[in-house]
This record gives sequence, structure tokens and C-alpha cells, in this order.
Amino acid sequence: MNGRSGKGEKIRLKALKLLAKNKINFIKILKIAVGSSIAILIAGLLGLQYSASAGIITLLSIQDTKKETLVVAGKRLLAFLMALLIAYVLFRSFGYYTITFGAFLLVFITGSYLFRLHEGIAMCSVLVTHFLIEKNMEPAFMWNEIMIMLIGTFVGILVNLYMPGNAEIVKADMRLIEEDIKVILEKISDCIIFNREMKAPVKNHECKSYCTPDEDFKDLDNHLKDALLRAYDNMNNTLLSDTRYYIQYFIMRRNQFNMLMHIKEQLCLLTIVPEQAVPIALFIKKIGMQFHEYNNAERLLEELNRIKSGFREEPNPVAREEFENRAVLYLILYDLETFLNIKKNFVKSISLKQIENFWKKDD
Repeated sequence: MNGRSGKGEKIRLKALKLLAKNKINFIKILKIAVGSSIAILIAGLLGLQYSASAGIITLLSIQDTKKETLVVAGKRLLAFLMALLIAYVLFRSFGYYTITFGAFLLVFITGSYLFRLHEGIAMCSVLVTHFLIEKNMEPAFMWNEIMIMLIGTFVGILVNLYMPGNAEIVKADMRLIEEDIKVILEKISDCIIFNREMKAPVKNHECKSYCTPDEDFKDLDNHLKDALLRAYDNMNNTLLSDTRYYIQYFIMRRNQFNMLMHIKEQLCLLTIVPEQAVPIALFIKKIGMQFHEYNNAERLLEELNRIKSGFREEPNPVAREEFENRAVLYLILYDLETFLNIKKNFVKSISLKQIENFWKKDD
């Protein structure tokens, strides 16, 4: 992929992610509006008092992912049962007074945090105010509140069963991150060759500004963070299938990013570029050319071992500066070995089923 087409692809992938993100937000807003209205209508048709509360419960029940929606719904139902019990004991024992409601909040909120049910505090507290207003905790009115809670919660769960998949966006993240790493590898390679041809001392500040620009690493870092978040969302929205592969993939790329950061620091320690750096530069360029999700890095590791063997056969340096720069090159070789082993170990760690499901070589 040439520079112009690579840049165009990166822009396309970024635009795709931006549009998809806005679409998901719009759908969530639409689901809240429609779901809340449906919950209020159902509660009204059943003749329940405070039917509008069912709509608010639906609004609060719709979370960003299916898994989160189900977990929060379960916690709120448990919190509501606890709220009913506490309210019944206090109101029936001390009367329907404001101070009694204050005592309820004291006990209920403490219990909610104790049992990690704090997601239900606001919702349940509002429902309990209905008992305070009506001064009534007879079974019929308690059933009224239970039905409001159930209608609001289950309508929220039902409308949130439709969740647009973001697998295509996650795949776009993968391609974008691969392009980021290719750019960095190519710049490192070109920088080594350029400084070797110039045969001039390498200045640290020039190395950091030209060879390994901070903005390239910052872009890659941000893309990795965003991609991992979307991979977790994708996993939590696909309850019946295993999509942990994407999370494993981005963690692997994060580990490789850390090694690139270390190579960057080592590269800028060079004061001169020895002739032994040329095969290393060409090898780094080759890594970039072959950099892809499906490459297990085994052949590249074999080539790296041949380069290391050639290094050992070189005569020992005489001058101190040459010795120090050769040592830096050797450290870069070991960093490259770690970089490639991270990918090799990732490929070994994934299952045959994951390879079958996710390694669809259609791009």
C-alpha cells in the first residue's frame, strides 16, 4: 500500500468509526423515547397508579451494552425487594412521616452499598415515595409498585435486545492500528539508512523529531485505547458468541507498542550509525511490509536469528564509540525479537475455533 492510498484508507476507517459511534448514540436515544412511552402505555392500560414512573424506570434500564443492561436490571430488582422490606417495616412501625422516610434512606442506602446494589438507590427511593404520598402499604398498592418496576425493567431489557453490532468497527480498528505500526516501522528503518548514508553524528533531538515522532506514537496509543474499549463493548453485546479474540488481539498490539517505545529510546542513543545497522534497517522495513493479523512471525524470527549470527561473526570493535553503538544495535535486535515473539505467542494462544471464526481472509 503506497503512502497516498494508506492515508486515504486511514481517513476512511476513522470516518467509519465516527459515523458508527453517532449512529449508536442515536439509536439509544430512540430506544429510550420509544421504550419509555411503551412502558407508560402498558402501565396505563393496566390501570396502575403512577404509570409514568414505569417510563422513567425503562429510561434508566437502557444501558450501553446488553450485558450491562441485564446486570443492572438484576441488581435493581434485588434492591427493590430490599427497599420494599425496609419501607414496610419502618412505615408500618413508625407511620408515614418525612422523618420515617429519612430513616428508610439511611438504612436502604447503607444496605445498597453494603451489598453492592447502589445502581437501584435512585429508582427504588422514588418508588418508595409513592408509599409515603399515599400513606399506604397494603398488598394491593404494593403490587401496583411491583408491576411498575417489572414493566419498566422488562420493557427496557426488550428494547435493548436490539443492539447494532460493531464488529466491522472493531475490524476497522485492527486495520488502522496495523497501519499505524507500519508507519512507525518504516520511519525507523528510513531513519537508520538515512543517517548511515549521511555518515554524520546523530543528534538526539533530531532523532526524536524525525526518526520517531511523538505524534505517531501518541496516535497509536490513542487508537489502541479506543479500540480496546470498543472490543469490550462488542463482547458485552454478543452474549451468545465468544468475541474475546478482539480483546486478546488489541492487548497483543499494546504489548508490541510498548516494545516499539523501547526501540525508539534505544535508537536515539546512537551517536553514529555503524555499517551493521543497515541489515537491521532493511529487516525492520521487511517487518513492516509483512505486518498483518495472520502473520505468525516465525519466518521473520528465523531471519532475525541469521542476522544475530552474522553479528557474532563480526570482528570486535576497537574504538569505544563504535563499541557503544554496536551494543545499542544489539539491544535493538533483542527488542525486535521480543516484538516478534509477542505475535508468535499470540497466534499460539488462540484456539482453532477462533482462527476459523476470525481469520477470514477476505480483506
